[in-house]
Amino acid sequence: MRARVAGAAWLLVLVLVSACSEPSTGPIRIVWGRDACEHCGMSISEQTFAAEVRVGPRDVMRFDDFGCAVAWLESKGGPGAATEFWVMDQGRAEWIDARQSFFRPNQRTPMAYGFAAVQRQTPDSVDFETARRAILERTRDRSAHEHP
Repeated sequence: MRARVAGAAWLLVLVLVSACSEPSTGPIRIVWGRDACEHCGMSISEQTFAAEVRVGPRDVMRFDDFGCAVAWLESKGGPGAATEFWVMDQGRAEWIDARQSFFRPNQRTPMAYGFAAVQRQTPDSVDFETARRAILERTRDRSAHEHP
């Protein structure tokens, strides 16, 4: 009986620890240089350009480039499929809400989509939807050249 109670107690501890290990909202930890991009499979090593998309309470996808996140999310139905969309602020290295962010074009990014997120608008930045449309257009152009 005592062994059964001890076993049940350990099981309860394991359940509680696993339930508390990942938050159900907000971005989650990325192991830089080890975690891979959900879209392209490359190692996520440049913190400045990382992105995360939450599609459920426990389903968070990690990306090495904002463009990869946009392309992946488009294949899942578009921005509405995400409950949360986070990008790393280029200047402060902290997570910000992608849909409320601005994006500086012509940046050298891991997968050459060319956008870096900033929280505050700058003279050269564009809003989320403008950056998203440019990435999708670039993705269509790349596909057209790869598959004649």
